[in-house]
Amino acid sequence: MKPKLKLIVLDCDGVISNGEAQPFDMPLFTRLANLNRQARNGDAVPAVTLNTGRPSPYVEAVMQAIDSRQPALYETGAGMYFPETYQFKITPLLTTHDKITLDKILKQIDDEIVQSEKAYWQPGKSVCHTLFAEPSFTQADFAPQVAAIAKSISNKIAVIPAGLALNIYPAGITKGTGLQWLSQITGISLLEMGGVGDSSSDVDFLRLVGYPAAPKNATDDVKAVAGYVSPKTDIAGLMDILDYWRV
Repeated sequence: MKPKLKLIVLDCDGVISNGEAQPFDMPLFTRLANLNRQARNGDAVPAVTLNTGRPSPYVEAVMQAIDSRQPALYETGAGMYFPETYQFKITPLLTTHDKITLDKILKQIDDEIVQSEKAYWQPGKSVCHTLFAEPSFTQADFAPQVAAIAKSISNKIAVIPAGLALNIYPAGITKGTGLQWLSQITGISLLEMGGVGDSSSDVDFLRLVGYPAAPKNATDDVKAVAGYVSPKTDIAGLMDILDYWRV
């Protein structure tokens, strides 16, 4: 028999929201908050937390909205937020050398691309940095240059497209390594976790959980590792997945 589902781990964009600058669905947040309150009261329901590429201030705000006291992962597993003690910790996988190398790459990207007003940084990032195109440009206008800068300095820095954005971070830090860290911290086994994601960066953590699921809008590689794929998209898909799990 499969272990009992104890913790639901959610991506944000495309799962709990329809993406950047889109309104939140208050009935969904109410449902997630009720699960967290019931779990804290000892009811036989899983708690809910996050595993997202979003920065720590965003994660803190969403965790407040869903009344979660579990640790949450931000910046693609590079950091963990602890609501109970209001702490923010960076993954132990990040070495001092990694940080120095990353900072050197980021400075060159800023000098050559951001200062020329082709792109801008997403605020609040500390390890997994995200570059968005200025309105008169597209990601294709600077992605090859970013990749070339990173490669000229180190082969251990990943440059990964993510929808409208470009992520730059140390290779080997993923949502999967973040989830393993979360399991160590919480004492909840990976097989006792459920996960919901929609993009390729979610595959690393979804293949580890005991209950992987995805909304209809998920990419094909995500659907390939999901135990359940909802016939509905985005927020409606998550609602359907919660119904499927009977929580």
